[in-house]
Amino acid sequence: MAEVIGPLTLLNKALPTGVDGTRIAEWQLRDGLTYAELVNTMALAIGAFNQEMVARWGWMFSLTEEIFMEYPNGGSVSEMPEITDVDDITTLHGTTLGHMIDFKHYGRAIGGSKFYFRDIRSAQVMAAVRNLVLEGQWRFEKKLLTRFFTNTENAIGSSGYDVPFVRGTGGSVDFAPPAYDGEAFATSHDHFLGVNDDTLSPADSLNQMAETLQEHGHEAPFTALVSRTDIASYTALTKWVEIVEPVGAPMMIDRGGETSGNQMFVTTNREMGKIGYFQSDYGLVEVRASYRIPTLYSGMTKSYGQLDARNALAVRVHPDVGFGLYLLPETTNDDKYPIKKVDVLQEFGIGVGQDRTNGAVAYLVSGGVFANPTIS
Repeated sequence: MAEVIGPLTLLNKALPTGVDGTRIAEWQLRDGLTYAELVNTMALAIGAFNQEMVARWGWMFSLTEEIFMEYPNGGSVSEMPEITDVDDITTLHGTTLGHMIDFKHYGRAIGGSKFYFRDIRSAQVMAAVRNLVLEGQWRFEKKLLTRFFTNTENAIGSSGYDVPFVRGTGGSVDFAPPAYDGEAFATSHDHFLGVNDDTLSPADSLNQMAETLQEHGHEAPFTALVSRTDIASYTALTKWVEIVEPVGAPMMIDRGGETSGNQMFVTTNREMGKIGYFQSDYGLVEVRASYRIPTLYSGMTKSYGQLDARNALAVRVHPDVGFGLYLLPETTNDDKYPIKKVDVLQEFGIGVGQDRTNGAVAYLVSGGVFANPTIS
């Protein structure tokens, strides 16, 4: 039965001197979480994270256990010579070039003293697991996009290099792409484009990148990555194709009294950052946005499918571990509390894939001089 709280009731419910209410509340809220429950919670979160990273970015990378990539180096090319029945056919020897993929270890842990599992609250565990997964995502995506968007060479050992896409002669591993469709390429060829915004627009960035890919034999559709801060600049383009999400019923689009000009629509779902399409001079471009990419930068590649070896980047994994986060418990000598903490590790390296031509980056800037972005 409800009561009207009077002075005596309040006094009776008050804690005596020397008793801390916060400590009492903490003790009453403890869940007595078991190690098995903790590991199950972490395993579910980590498994979902690993699958999400493949679903979100698998279109632009493949998985490999290789330490390095080796591929043909281009140069001067001429047509095959005509021969007669008495000619000695001359031998042709191709030349190759290569680059390495670095490999590093990253980790966090959940746990502590032997009292941790006994007295922790589930909400605290879930907060720790969530933060851990977000840190893993931050590390992976930042490494992935930094390799894609920068033309920096990174030394590995005394003479090895982790290289960007085709970048001219500014590094230690000068690469001339193989000739294609009657066009030969020199080591001065560059896929990191400075686009002068004094006279050009985001449409020119997309067109130039699409041309850069297409001239090496990569055909549309392409996929572009742009900054979320620039979305309005892209959706306002003349050849923009707007996404209209399906709602299960016919839709009518009111153009607000406009009587001329084309406005294109496509019925599809918005997933993984997709904001629309651009009809470039070299084929259709799917456009995705990420806040990690700074304003005025954009990148483009040809996706050959989820985790296809022809994709732009390669994620090197350990053969004993595989891709993504994994659990590694640390034990103690205490029979009652044999687990001190649970380490969560990820081991990987990210480099350009087998085809260094399958990627282009543009920077729309006054003067049109490319500079590397800082990926957040």
